[in-house]
Amino acid sequence: WSLSRMLGFWASDKKEEPSLASALPYFSLEVLGIIHGFFEKNDDVPLFTHDKRKEMATKYPMVHLGTLERFLIARDYSVSKASQMFDGYLEFKKVVNTPGFSEKAKKTLGEGRRNIVTPMGRAKDGTDVFGFRMCLITEEMLNNADSVADAAAWTMEKYLQRTGPYRNPRVTVLAPTNAIDNAPNIPAHRLIPILRALSKKLGANYPEFAQRIVIFPFPWVGRVLWEMVKLFLDPKTSAKVCFLGGSQERHCDPDETMYIPLTHAN
Repeated sequence: WSLSRMLGFWASDKKEEPSLASALPYFSLEVLGIIHGFFEKNDDVPLFTHDKRKEMATKYPMVHLGTLERFLIARDYSVSKASQMFDGYLEFKKVVNTPGFSEKAKKTLGEGRRNIVTPMGRAKDGTDVFGFRMCLITEEMLNNADSVADAAAWTMEKYLQRTGPYRNPRVTVLAPTNAIDNAPNIPAHRLIPILRALSKKLGANYPEFAQRIVIFPFPWVGRVLWEMVKLFLDPKTSAKVCFLGGSQERHCDPDETMYIPLTHAN
């Protein structure tokens, strides 16, 4: 058997013409170039068939193609815009990896059970679920929305490191606004600055991460305000935010038929 048959090129049913890059998106161009060198002449398998992907990979030869693809999709395959976005992410990544940032982020998000960002397990659609407990947002957090957004982005960076390069990172965020005892319980419509900062920061640095961001229950006045705010945000990110109505006064445990508990997740 030739190397191309082992990789499955003989049976590809993708609309796009198969290439080594499309078959192995979890490797960098640097690695793929070595693999491509082992192909036989009669294999006739191209390294790339997509010019934009080739251009982006050539610019960042040590970055996994799957990572670069997320930024290309976010910018409609404009290499210049995707590169600008990716360069911004690299700069932000330097910030979150500076000494002391982890401790600062943990303190910003809340300690222990007061942490507003909580991993919840795996959804039945395969996405990883994060809970964003809006009832725990304090006035201090509200007045420092950008710092909260940076800390939440740090959480996503840690998630990305745990996920690794061989699995596509995809998350569903559940954000209940119900009140709980001994919590700040700031009214939902006042939390717009936090939502705006989060959408801007996460959308700029972690494109194509979010499957859906569900905020519930959310009053109609807050939804009206959000319609105005989202005009100033990345449209692809803001389009993934949806609101559910409802009048439940207190918090209750989520229905476990809707997700796979963390202890049972792979």
